[in-house]
Formats: sequence, structure tokens, C-alpha cells
Amino acid sequence: MKVLVAGANGAIGRILVGKLVGKGHEVTAMVRKESQQDNLLSTGARPILGDLTKKESLNNVVKGQDAVIFVAGSKGKALESVDRDGAIHLCDATKSAGISRFILLSSIFAGRPEQGPEKLQPYLKAKHIADEYVKKSGLDYTILRPGALTDTLGTGLISISDLFAGPDIEISRADVAEVITTALDEPKTVGAVFEFIGGETPIPDALAQLN
Repeated sequence: MKVLVAGANGAIGRILVGKLVGKGHEVTAMVRKESQQDNLLSTGARPILGDLTKKESLNNVVKGQDAVIFVAGSKGKALESVDRDGAIHLCDATKSAGISRFILLSSIFAGRPEQGPEKLQPYLKAKHIADEYVKKSGLDYTILRPGALTDTLGTGLISISDLFAGPDIEISRADVAEVITTALDEPKTVGAVFEFIGGETPIPDALAQLN
């Protein structure tokens, strides 16, 4: 499958690209700066320049792909232009190109921003708007809402819910990348929106059990 990863040079993006290439996918790794391209060449992906804040620039980036994955993030520096509008722009470009499969990496609490930590609410509100837009797009979407991200080793085990609560809501970036990779080929994830954290169920089993 030909797969575009937007945000490929990010912490999750780099792990994800490696996993997708390892699964035999033909990966186009979208980055914003030329200096970031070398980081991805060694993974076997094809780097391409693209700017999520410039909608018109994305049409050529998505051309010829079978699936598009958004894992970009501004780290709080551009919530509206990247985390919100960037996802919307990529969604529009995907639809215009006639590509049906779209996976959006969102965040836990994005479906209920008012319940998230106060300092994260601007971010969660931006993600909420993007999520709602994608849900109405008509694409074969999957919206993934992982818990608090860590750099621990992946376990391959998760828990899925609509509403997680409490302090223990973490998941490793490696496991998030594995969930995305698995979701790409799991029909049960099409049209699904869910929160997930580290847990006790193998990722393929957890995704195959989605309603």
C-alpha cells in the first residue's frame, strides 16, 4: 500500500515510518524542512516536502497515495494552523485526490476538552474541531486518541474505551505507532473513534474487537 505520513519527522512519526516500511508499505514521509529529509532516507521511505499550513501545497503531496496518516503536532506553538487547520487541510486534500483512507492521530480528552487538564484545553479544543471535521468528511477515517505519551518501550498491549479517567492514562509512543500501523489494515477501525492507553490486550485483538 502507498502511504503518506504527515509529521514523519516527529517522535511518533519516525517510529511509525519504520514500522510501515517494515510491513512492506511504500511510505512517503512528509516533512516541512529540507534538513529533515536525511533523517528519513535511511528508513527506506521517500521524503517529500509539504506545509500543512498551506492547503494548496498538499495536493501534489497526497497524489497517488492509497492512504494518508496525520501524526503532525506543533508542540503548542501553532495549535490553530497545524494541529487544527493542518489536519483539516490534509483531510480536504485527501478527499479531493479521491483517496478514501485517512487516519488522524488525535488525543485523549479531544472528544471532551472541558474534562481534560486546564493547561491543555486550548490544544484539546483544536484537536476536537479537527476530529469533528474529519468525522463529517465522508472518508474512511480512523481517529485515534492515545493517552499521555511516554518514551518507554512498547508492550504491544492496550486498553480501549470511550472515556478513560484517573491518573494512570499513559501509553508509549512505540505502542501508538503500532496501533496506527495495525489500524491501517484492520477493517473494524474504519469509522472508529476511540481512546486508548497501555493495557492488557494485544493490539491486533483490541482493534479487531471494535464495534
